[in-house]
Amino acid sequence: MLKSTKFVDLLDAPFSRRGSFLAFANDNYGEDLYGKCNLWLCSSRITGITDFNVNNGFRILKLQLVKDGKPLPSVISTTPYEVILQSRYGSVRFTFAERKLVLATSDSPDVSLRMTLQKTVSWFVDPEPPTPLTKVDGAVIDFRASKLQVYSDNLWQNSNYTEARPGADGKLFIAFEDFFKGEPKIRAGYPSYADGVADVKADFDDYCEDICPKLPAEFEPGRLQALWQNWSMTVEPDGESAYKRRMVKMIHSIFEGAFVWQQPLQAIVHARNPAIAWDIFCSGFEHMGEDGKMTDSLTYEDVPSFGLKPPVHGTALLWLMDNLDFSKLPAAEKAWVWEGLKKWTDFWTNTHDVDGDGVVEFAGLLETGWEDAPYFNVGFPCASPDLNALVVLQMEALARLGRDIGKDETICAEWESKAKTLTKKIVEKFWNGTEWFAFNAKTGEKSDSHTISLYFPLLLGDRLPKEVVDKSIEFIFAPNHFDTPYGLATETLDSDYFFHGFTQGSVITPSSFWMSLALEACGRADLAKKVSRAYCAMQRDTGFFHIHNALTGKEDRSLTAFGEKGLFWSAWSSGAYIYLAGRYGE
Repeated sequence: MLKSTKFVDLLDAPFSRRGSFLAFANDNYGEDLYGKCNLWLCSSRITGITDFNVNNGFRILKLQLVKDGKPLPSVISTTPYEVILQSRYGSVRFTFAERKLVLATSDSPDVSLRMTLQKTVSWFVDPEPPTPLTKVDGAVIDFRASKLQVYSDNLWQNSNYTEARPGADGKLFIAFEDFFKGEPKIRAGYPSYADGVADVKADFDDYCEDICPKLPAEFEPGRLQALWQNWSMTVEPDGESAYKRRMVKMIHSIFEGAFVWQQPLQAIVHARNPAIAWDIFCSGFEHMGEDGKMTDSLTYEDVPSFGLKPPVHGTALLWLMDNLDFSKLPAAEKAWVWEGLKKWTDFWTNTHDVDGDGVVEFAGLLETGWEDAPYFNVGFPCASPDLNALVVLQMEALARLGRDIGKDETICAEWESKAKTLTKKIVEKFWNGTEWFAFNAKTGEKSDSHTISLYFPLLLGDRLPKEVVDKSIEFIFAPNHFDTPYGLATETLDSDYFFHGFTQGSVITPSSFWMSLALEACGRADLAKKVSRAYCAMQRDTGFFHIHNALTGKEDRSLTAFGEKGLFWSAWSSGAYIYLAGRYGE
């Protein structure tokens, strides 16, 4: 019986290449066992969320090994550069020779590859018998928003499937090319399979060397997989998609888009290459309305964004200014970012302060980033310390960047003054002497949950009174509160609202990342190191999932949509691993 060998398991992470909209995946409800898996060629040209209950059709073309006209039981293996479909009679290997071109090859004279387009079949109706197989020069397959041109020199087709067979030399060669715009066509010649592997290998290896050539020994075992996840989820302008700069998407199929509030984190992750980090950071400002509202997420197609996420851009910009040679970045782009950051900050202060008290509020769940956080039980508009702390840091970033680009000192000083005023109000309005809370701006009702995002004001560090910082840290690390062997839980373990979920007690990426920066801002690098190492060890051992159980450290895939069995690896999480393991791993 065959067993697979895996660089990544396709049940955990669909297999793709930087900039590609093609991907390989296992069956939705498949298993990693001989005869219990099927390989699918998928399309990630998925637009914005419309209906979570409808299958989005991510898997399109089933790929099966065939001998004497019969499908063979198989296993799926992977390397960083190839997917391998294996049977007892031979294998077919696949590689991304180019971003739009997948090549397949086999030296097994007895094995063919069958390609079956996904379609709905009723158990209660006998299927139509297939038409006879006919040899064709090529096949064009509807592939969601694009067309897939399939070429092989021994290609056969009937009404049910397309089949590529070995040629006279006993070898198999297949090309799958994705055409989004323009008519599909067969090339006069294709790169060799070996050249295709060499191309994707060079692309990935260069990325690894550029972004994170090594990690401390304890976390080195997860480095290549984390980098691969980030690299494979990266999209860039291609003249066809809506992307105007490099961005990193989140999770294949379920959260396929590049979420704008994740790009500042990814900018920090990519800081070893300042040009890439800056490009990623700038990406969100390319997609904002005249009112200053940033798009929530961006897919290959620019569709209306119905969501909104917290303004973390100022926090990340201050980090970049501290850690990059900022003087070498384009002056014109820095000025352009200043204008965008001003609009983004004004959007919150002008449109999200319904009671006019000078602190901003969340207007609804879809703009919080913590959609099931218990403190939203007070209803909306919900004024919270985390949101206001992020706005303070945007104001400070405007002052600092303003001086860097030569803005008038009165403008910079005004932003500093606004930041100090809001910082004072945060303590006055959201701190009860022992812990942080949120409140409904209309009713005044105060939250009674212990949720980690309420402690984001620690990002302000010594701008807060020392007593507030000390008591906040004491609360975080008190027994049965947030501190666990796997990092910081999103709700205290003894909370009446500890129900796991997303922000009801699990360990998740955004809070793990930003709270590590917050603890360091408070001069507690020792605690940042403690929680970051715990988080990274968990990720290394279980995979780069977005949500983990705070009591067991195991991945939690219960958040589902579009008929998927569960969440795949997240580039948000792999990015956090790269940064946190590198900074705190020793």
